[in-house]
Amino acid sequence: MEFLAPILSIIVGFFNFVLVLRTWLQFCNVDPYMPISQTLMRLTNPIVNPVSKIIPTVKRINFAALLLAMAVVTLQFILFGVDIPRAVLIGLLSLFKTFGQILFFTTLIRALMSWVTQGNHPLDYVVAQITEPVLSIIRKVLPRTGMLDFSVMVLGFGLLLLNTLFYNLFGHLWAVA
Repeated sequence: MEFLAPILSIIVGFFNFVLVLRTWLQFCNVDPYMPISQTLMRLTNPIVNPVSKIIPTVKRINFAALLLAMAVVTLQFILFGVDIPRAVLIGLLSLFKTFGQILFFTTLIRALMSWVTQGNHPLDYVVAQITEPVLSIIRKVLPRTGMLDFSVMVLGFGLLLLNTLFYNLFGHLWAVA
């Protein structure tokens, strides 16, 4: 079983990422005809749709996909010999961590693409839809600075700060989540 652990971790991590990304794309109302949206739906519909009949989507949050992501991570750690309460906590923490990673890297991609494409690429539109719900909240709090948008930097530092805070609170559990 030890030689399968890294392979299982990669598969579960990918599955968790895809399900959390699907949920966030649904929440952000990303165009369902974009290739990334269609790919995520095709990959996850066979497992999410049956669970969605029992656990509904509320206010564009697909709780079925989130529950499946958490369940798979929890099951992985139970198979690795972690006790059930701790495995459930790791599963829950993995949702928050994956969401933070998605938000951090899409924000970074958005900042880098703003230097190169000036909004003329279809990926710009998708990345903007993914990051805008959080950045708009930050922009409401920040004072107006003219042409410079500091919301991306504030979000990046905020996510790094939250990562450190969660690591200080949960230690090893946050690191393995």
